[in-house]
Amino acid sequence: MKYGYASALLTCLIVFSTGVIAQPSNTSFNWKFEEANKLMEEKLFNQAAEIWAELVTADGENANLNYKLGLAYFSSYNQKSKALPYLERASQLRQSKGTGGFNSAGYDPFEPKERNAPVEVDYYLARSYHLKNDLAKADTYYQKFLDETQGKHAMAPLAVRGKEQVANARALQATPLNYSIFNVGPMINGEYPDFSPVLSVDGNALFFTSRRIRPDSSNRGMLDPIAGLPHENIYVSFKDREGNWQPAELININPPAGAGHMAVVNVASDGQTLIIYRADGGDGNLYESKLVGELWSDPVLMGSDINTRSWEPHGALTADGNTFYFVSDRKGGFGGRDIYRVVRLPNGQWSKAQNLGNTVNTPYDEDGVFMHPNGRLMFFSSTGHNSMGGFDIFTTELQDDGAWSTPKNYGYPLNSPDDDVFFITTADGRRGYFSSDKIEGLGEKDIYYVDLPSDMESEGLTVLKGYIVPAAGETLPPSTILYVTDKSTGEVKAYKPRQRDGVYVAILPPCKEYNLDYRVNDVTVHTEDIFVECESAYQEINKEIYLNPVSLVGPASIVDLPKGSPPGKKESGKAVAGAAGGAALPDGTIAGKDGKKPLTDAEIKERAEKHVAPDASYADEYAKYYAYNMKDIDMNEARWKEFVDKVISLIEKNGEARVVIEASASKVPTKTFGSNENLSRQRMDDARKRLIEAVQARGADASKLKLEAVNNLVQGPRYQGDYQNTDKYGKFQFVKLKVR
Repeated sequence: MKYGYASALLTCLIVFSTGVIAQPSNTSFNWKFEEANKLMEEKLFNQAAEIWAELVTADGENANLNYKLGLAYFSSYNQKSKALPYLERASQLRQSKGTGGFNSAGYDPFEPKERNAPVEVDYYLARSYHLKNDLAKADTYYQKFLDETQGKHAMAPLAVRGKEQVANARALQATPLNYSIFNVGPMINGEYPDFSPVLSVDGNALFFTSRRIRPDSSNRGMLDPIAGLPHENIYVSFKDREGNWQPAELININPPAGAGHMAVVNVASDGQTLIIYRADGGDGNLYESKLVGELWSDPVLMGSDINTRSWEPHGALTADGNTFYFVSDRKGGFGGRDIYRVVRLPNGQWSKAQNLGNTVNTPYDEDGVFMHPNGRLMFFSSTGHNSMGGFDIFTTELQDDGAWSTPKNYGYPLNSPDDDVFFITTADGRRGYFSSDKIEGLGEKDIYYVDLPSDMESEGLTVLKGYIVPAAGETLPPSTILYVTDKSTGEVKAYKPRQRDGVYVAILPPCKEYNLDYRVNDVTVHTEDIFVECESAYQEINKEIYLNPVSLVGPASIVDLPKGSPPGKKESGKAVAGAAGGAALPDGTIAGKDGKKPLTDAEIKERAEKHVAPDASYADEYAKYYAYNMKDIDMNEARWKEFVDKVISLIEKNGEARVVIEASASKVPTKTFGSNENLSRQRMDDARKRLIEAVQARGADASKLKLEAVNNLVQGPRYQGDYQNTDKYGKFQFVKLKVR
């Protein structure tokens, strides 16, 4: 990603001009030899390899030509695996310095008569064996290179580091971890490189970077000459009702075809801000883009000294938006690329950048930083620490005293001797996504996911997420917003649902009571108070809020409760039109004839602080706590009959009864229902059916039952093999019905 449009254009001009000048003799060996060397100097390794391959075909016993072809493949963006046989042959043919070349002065890389290979061939051969995971041969050739150069060659430290990484690989492979790794599949991955996955906290949107041909073929033939592939663009895929990824879509802010690289590196926890990388002529900088309706705003360069004249290829924003971690190769670091951070100042600006220190950073490269939503756990890739070769994925945790724990290698087989980078996790910590060059991939780079053991589950984090569901055929009003009020402090935060499918997400600190106020056009359509349990284990609160199919401000009929996740409207690439005929803005206003403009972050915060939590009380609430694996309601239970009486009285009085159903399962595994998520949903659906039956049995019209929300939870402490401990798990196995 380092090379951008300007440098690519320059190399194109150089190649074109040299080709024109030398055209009269471009069939001679000398011309081809010199042209291939020039291409190598310009880092156009794929083009150079084409010429070297032609020359090797004509003279397969030439050690130098085999070395040149092997080095071109090894140095290329996407053909490293082809290097090994040519480097092997070059090493076999190579004679010691001064005894096999065209002269006695040693190796000359620019002399067409040179037939010998340089001593460096054994280093690159060792690296090729290393990438192939042939650790014994890698160790042998690293040592051979060191012995012949007596450790005085400029590449000797790299060979020493290679031997260290081989030792690390042996140690990590001796104790493989229980990882199950999967290719995300053809909806995401294709024949071109696909990498840098970025997952929304709700898990329903996957942004990634790809070098594929665009759907309209507008970038066909417009290649980055360094890689010989189309430029990097940003795509997104959304899950359907059954949790399957849908065909990837090109987002609207990519540059014109062939006009340079753009890559995605992070998405904010609310899904409303993308952090983007742009090549900027080889400089490489980080930008922000905001979601406005269904479109992303023009990227804006991130402030402070996040961006410099050095290379800033990656970054990650914490869930609260107050700390930004990023990668830079600026001067003053510990070597190569380091990880830095900035914090949000009271005036909303970013502070000066601070290096994370030598616990995290090494004399080698760090990259691909990702912060877990809990704000403490950091994932990053590094060629330092105890890497087994190339970039390995590491994790470190921010301690109470502000120090970082010693980075831990995430282990084999997740990590390999090749580059494993851009690792992210779901909010619960049980699934990770990353990109890798695995041989079995669909393309040169693919996106994979790994299911992690239960003991890696996140702790101390509660995620509120769900859908705000409009009526069939309707779109979500742009003015829809969720206000979350901390009832102990009065602090208010506002969250916008995603326009295309109504998805919203919020991170809630545990041990607190909150008021949730869902509004359309500043009118409350649903409100309730919730208490987030003080459990240390990860918790999810899933709420589906239903809007009235007629007025868009009331609930939908409980009889017509849809199955699974509510449907999302297919991305149209256009903003939802409002009454004024303009694009929806983040605060719900419309940029149109009335001249309204988007509110600034400070103005939105000021408005949110004045929010007053509405009355969230209910006329009655019924709760049923279950034994392990149970889900039914006793229709003859006295408390149930009292609840039904209240429902009937509300229908008679108001013409309707508004109902909320909340179902929960603990984390005790269930074979009977397949998963705790399914058990929770079945408890919810059983309660729905029983209420309908009870109302109909009383001769009332069940269509008068109006559903405000359904809440589906899997919560409680992590399971530790003690399913009979009802005191521990019982309070998380229930169904609750509320009515007003």
